[in-house]
Amino acid sequence: MIERMDALMLPSNWQRVRLGDICEFGNGGAYETLIVENGDFKLISLNSIDIDGNLKNTMKRVNFYDNSLKQDDIVMVLSDVAHGDFLGLCAVIPSNDYVLNQRMGRLRKRNDCINILFLRLYINANQKYFKMQGQGSSQLNLSKKAIEDFEIPLPPLNEQIAIANVLSD
Repeated sequence: MIERMDALMLPSNWQRVRLGDICEFGNGGAYETLIVENGDFKLISLNSIDIDGNLKNTMKRVNFYDNSLKQDDIVMVLSDVAHGDFLGLCAVIPSNDYVLNQRMGRLRKRNDCINILFLRLYINANQKYFKMQGQGSSQLNLSKKAIEDFEIPLPPLNEQIAIANVLSD
């Protein structure tokens, strides 16, 4: 007999985890006054991510590196003055020449149980959660707690990679 699985049930080899249990959260700094035209480092700010969750090609620059971001970190929009469409939206940092500005968050995986591309895709597919968690009247803001409490279905790593590859094509 084939066991039936309903839509809300996870496969037996998957688990449900909190984002805060698998990733370390960090905030950016206030660097607007340090922007220069031809700086060596790219400044990740509210306008650095497009609606599809990709880093834009053009961004502000600074001449210092503060170790706030490393390759394969995920950056997240923490404030949105529009309709909340960008709130919680994420992108992956491709190299070590980025600095994190204020009102942006950083997620850095704690161990190798999570594939960064899978995580980015899952977070970006669940923007409704972050929009509902946004607090404020004229500007929505995400709290550290709301981000860390976000639950993720966690398949084995090889399945995460396969899912990310299919969804990225």
